[in-house]
Amino acid sequence: MNKSILKFMRKSKTMILSTDGIKLWGTKVYYALDHGFIFFIEKKGLTIQNIYKNNNVSFEIDNNKLSIIVQGSGHVEILGEPTDFDRERGILLYKVPEDVQFMKHGTVYIARLVPDFIRVIDMRTEFKKFDIDINLDEFTEKQHPVFLSSRPWSFQQSIAAILLGAVLATRINLFLLFLSIMGVLLAQASFNILNGYFDFKSGNDNKLSMTSTRVFIDRIVPEHRAVQYSMMMLILAVLIGIYAVYIKPEILLYFVIGLIGGILYNLPKIGLKRMALGDISVFIIWSVIFLGSYIFQGGIINIPVIFISFAVGILTLSILHSNNWRDIKDDKNANVKTVASLLGEKISMIYYLILIYIPYILISAAFYLSYKLLPLLSVFITIPMSVYLARIAINNKNIKRGELDRLTARFTFIFAITGAVFYLGIMFIYGMDKFIL
Repeated sequence: MNKSILKFMRKSKTMILSTDGIKLWGTKVYYALDHGFIFFIEKKGLTIQNIYKNNNVSFEIDNNKLSIIVQGSGHVEILGEPTDFDRERGILLYKVPEDVQFMKHGTVYIARLVPDFIRVIDMRTEFKKFDIDINLDEFTEKQHPVFLSSRPWSFQQSIAAILLGAVLATRINLFLLFLSIMGVLLAQASFNILNGYFDFKSGNDNKLSMTSTRVFIDRIVPEHRAVQYSMMMLILAVLIGIYAVYIKPEILLYFVIGLIGGILYNLPKIGLKRMALGDISVFIIWSVIFLGSYIFQGGIINIPVIFISFAVGILTLSILHSNNWRDIKDDKNANVKTVASLLGEKISMIYYLILIYIPYILISAAFYLSYKLLPLLSVFITIPMSVYLARIAINNKNIKRGELDRLTARFTFIFAITGAVFYLGIMFIYGMDKFIL
């Protein structure tokens, strides 16, 4: 099969499905490759009624650009309830995690489209139209489940905190910056894997959970392999931390707080996250990551810097809370106490709004105490994003509510990185000597 077309279908997520049984009808579905195309289909929709009458369909995949269009025909097999098909469900939700919202409401079946004809229109260089041979064994997704279990989307918060701390210090040593990022990310990846593993083993995460990673629930990766990788990464992170302390003994306290905090947060049954202490621990850990990076680069702690560290900690806390807020019911069923479950739905909404707006106040206070921090006021250009998140938060019918943790993570990263980039720009203009190798 044409490799570039296969790559295109793997990269794409949606297709237009045309059916004709009761009535000619077209609908867009999210799909993944698995010996054809697997997707969710509404139980009471016109599409499935058409398929029951006539399971022969046509489809089209494109990326809304003048590049490649894949068209074809085939037949649809209704497999059944998504919870009964671990492998197929896992492949689909690995590629399209947003689909779990539809499965959670119990309104969809999982189905497979088996193509019997595919035609490609290729407009990348010159207009070409050709048919391709179909080998269903090649209809597979490329997966990196162990990497996904580390929740790589969450790394951006640590990177932003480290960069911001380094930029605000007196000088930037690129080797120390690289060391900081590698050590923290390895530790975070390890703790994230263990967190997902313990949530799965304890029953906190189940087939209907809207957790950010489902590799254990959907049995995409063997549990023992993920745990082995986790321990290897943690050992490597500790070794990097010890070396960093050897270079700069002043960061010993921050290294110990970060390491112990990560361990205590993730402990099964007695972890801080299970006793409504997750919020304070996350706030402390990410404040410490920022301060550790700042001191590692030679910075001296003062009140404005402490205010900024609080802003970094609160930004990361807003991600955790948006996750816990979404999972209130699941956490209660698993006897897990979180601040969100204690506050309830309405107060959690107010708490979330406070978390995403307090950092602006803290940055303003830091600038008031030190006018040298003027470039950090650039974070105010992210206010439209915070308003967008607030609108989602106050509307409990907004379908984006299920993605609020990811959307908040993107916002907090842009918030922190904006301040770092503007501050770094001033350094380039007025002090290139601060940037050393």
